[in-house]
Amino acid sequence: MTARIDDPVRALTARTGAILQDLLPDGPHVALLDFPAHDNAGDSLIHLGQMAHLRRLGLVVRYLADDRTYSPTVLRKRHPDGPIFIQGGGNLGDLWPLRQDFRERLLREHPDRAIVQLPQSMDFRDPARLARASAAFHAHPDLTLLLRDERSLQRARDAFPGVRVEFCPDLAPGAGPQPRTGPATHDVLLLLRTDGEQTGDHRVAIPPGATALRTDWGFRGADRVRWDLLRAPSAIARHVPVLRGPMQGLVERSFAAIAAHNVDTARAVLSRGRVVVTDRLHAAVLAALMGIPVIALDNCSGKISAAYDAYLHALPGLTFAGGVAEASEALEKAL
Repeated sequence: MTARIDDPVRALTARTGAILQDLLPDGPHVALLDFPAHDNAGDSLIHLGQMAHLRRLGLVVRYLADDRTYSPTVLRKRHPDGPIFIQGGGNLGDLWPLRQDFRERLLREHPDRAIVQLPQSMDFRDPARLARASAAFHAHPDLTLLLRDERSLQRARDAFPGVRVEFCPDLAPGAGPQPRTGPATHDVLLLLRTDGEQTGDHRVAIPPGATALRTDWGFRGADRVRWDLLRAPSAIARHVPVLRGPMQGLVERSFAAIAAHNVDTARAVLSRGRVVVTDRLHAAVLAALMGIPVIALDNCSGKISAAYDAYLHALPGLTFAGGVAEASEALEKAL
């Protein structure tokens, strides 16, 4: 990697590590819960960045689980004391209610542990869900919420005045610079959301003569087959609870393989473009870590613009576009 990519990433990683060092509870052992056992490469990149940051801080994860392999009994056996960390991301709120439900469950079940919510974006739309979250958060005696942008930070401080709420950049850049998997096959790769966070059809103008490919995250063909095989241990543990303890080591190794497979597949997709246009936060982060010029558009909650203001602007080659016209202009300049 060139110094142009390495130096800003290293600086951002050092800044984030210093913040974490001051915020995290003492002790070398932790549990990390809500592993993203799905095919969203962005959440996998966050996981890899989290693990890298924890290693640099000298912390050892004694128990790792997603919401369906999690067992309070196995957690207490493998991690009898020490803090519980919850996966970072963009699901502190009611847009992804299952994630919020699991977060609140962990707070109820472990009032005796320090719990740290790793960096999140916050977006509640339903006042009833916000009130329920507030009650759960305030009921826990030792909760730290880390927010990854100023907008979310202020929302959390307003909503949860009795809870420790602090700023920390997203942990995905902690994974470090990433290599391309091959040469570009198209001038423009349009990687645009098709899920509940999309804001509509981003009709970015492609310059005359330029080739373009539109896609989104997801597995196809052999990648899907491998994904299904990697998930087998956790699938067994989910459906046969008595095996969760005996299979825990195998499940954790499969989680590591799942995260690596997701990010490797995403790198292969992003490598197909000379320039990337995306409304996925971590597609923008990963492309920047790969040294690919990337133009980022906002999602429905505004988390990309908020992240750009907070820390994304430090990544080289990443441009935020406030709309389709601005993105089209930036794309023409990039090509």
